[in-house]
Amino acid sequence: MEIMESVAIFQLIYQFANLTPWSINRKTWTYERSRLLEFYGGAVIFISTGVLLHSLFGQNAIITINSNDIGKTVDFIQLVGIRVAHIVSIAEALLRREDQKMFYQQLMEIDKIFEKSLNLDVENGKFNSLAINRSLIISSVYIISEIFILITHLISGDNENFHVYWIFYLLPLIICGLRYFQIFTTIHLIQRRLKKLILVINEINLNKPHKGDDKEKETFFPTTLEPIKVTTAHSGLSGFDGLSLQKRLAKENVDLKRLLIVRDLYNRIFLLTEIFNRYFGISMLINLGNDFISITSNCYWIFINFKNFASTTKDFLQIAGSSVWSIPHLLNVLILAISCDKTMESTTNMALGLHRINIDTFNDNHNSVIQQFSLQLLHQKIIITAAGFFTIDCSLLYTIVGATTTYLIILIQFHLNEELES
Repeated sequence: MEIMESVAIFQLIYQFANLTPWSINRKTWTYERSRLLEFYGGAVIFISTGVLLHSLFGQNAIITINSNDIGKTVDFIQLVGIRVAHIVSIAEALLRREDQKMFYQQLMEIDKIFEKSLNLDVENGKFNSLAINRSLIISSVYIISEIFILITHLISGDNENFHVYWIFYLLPLIICGLRYFQIFTTIHLIQRRLKKLILVINEINLNKPHKGDDKEKETFFPTTLEPIKVTTAHSGLSGFDGLSLQKRLAKENVDLKRLLIVRDLYNRIFLLTEIFNRYFGISMLINLGNDFISITSNCYWIFINFKNFASTTKDFLQIAGSSVWSIPHLLNVLILAISCDKTMESTTNMALGLHRINIDTFNDNHNSVIQQFSLQLLHQKIIITAAGFFTIDCSLLYTIVGATTTYLIILIQFHLNEELES
C-alpha cells in the first residue's frame, strides 16, 4: 500500500478541518493543488480572527461566567488561547503547504529504497490500521470528557452562560486536537522507518564468511558494462590502492553495501525531520502554550473549589469537571512528548547497533565506513523542536509541571489578595 493511500482517509478529515489545502489524485496517489480548499482555509482564518478580535475588544458575555475578577481573567485567557491556537494551526497548514507536499514526496522515495534496495516492506497498511485505532481512542477521550464537562456544569447549575462558553471553546479545541493527531501520525511515520533501519543494522555482519572467498569470481555492477575481476582472498585494501571505487566496493560483501544504503536512508530521514520541524513547528509551539494555559487554569479552579469545599454534590461536580477539562490537554502533551522522545532516541539506538556490528578490524574499508557513519550520527542527530524554541522530549513534562506550579502559586496569591481587599 502506498503511503498516500494509507493516509487518504485522514486527508479528507484534514481538508474539512482546514489542516491541508491539498487534494489527493487517487490514480497517481500524489498531491494536487486545490484553489477551493485554499479559499476555504483563508475564509475560516478571516472569520476566526474577526471573532477573536471581537472577544478581545467587544462586550462579549461568554467570557463572564465567573463572579470574581481573577476567575474572569483566567477564563478569558483560556478562551483566547484556544482561539489563537486554532488560527495559527490553520494558517500554518496553509502557508507551509509546500513543506507538506515535499514531506510525502521524500517519504515515497524513502519507501522505494526500502523496497528495492533492502527488500523491506514499510507496512503502510499496518500503519493505516494502527492510526485508525489510535484516532478512535483519542476521539473517544475527547468526546467523553467534553460531554462529562457539559453535564457536570448543567447539573451543578453554576452559570447559565456556560453552555455558550463551552461551544465557543469546543469548536477550536476539536481543530487543535486534529492538528495534534496530524503531528502524531507524521512523527509515527518517521519513527517506523527509523526502527526498520535499526533492525537492518542489527542484522549486519561484515565479518561473516562467504562461499568462494579464496577463489576469483566475477561481480557485475549496474553502472558497468563488463564484469570486474575481483580477488576476495583478502579483506583489506592493501595492494588495491589503484583500483576505482567500484572495484573496491566489489571486494566487500553484501552487508557492507546494505550498511551504505542504511547510511543514505538515515540522511534522507534526517532531512525529512527538518521538513517536519518547518511544517509543524509554530503550531506545536502555540498549541503547547495553550495546553499549559488550560492546565494551569483548571488547576486554579480545582484549588478554588477545594478551598470552598462543603461536601455537596455541586462541589464534587465542579472539581470533577475542572479535572476532566485538563485531560485532553494533558493527553496531547503526553503523547507528543513520548512520541518525539522515542523518535530522537532512535539515533542513539542506531549508533549502539552500529558499534555492535561484527567487523574485520584490519579492513580499512570497514573501519572507514563505520567511522564516517558514526560521525554522521553524531552530527546529524534527529531533534524535534517547537519552532526552534525548545526540544520536545520527556523533559518537557517536567518543565510544564514546574511552570504550572509557579504560575498556580501566583494566581492563588492574587486570589487571596482580592479576598482581603473585598
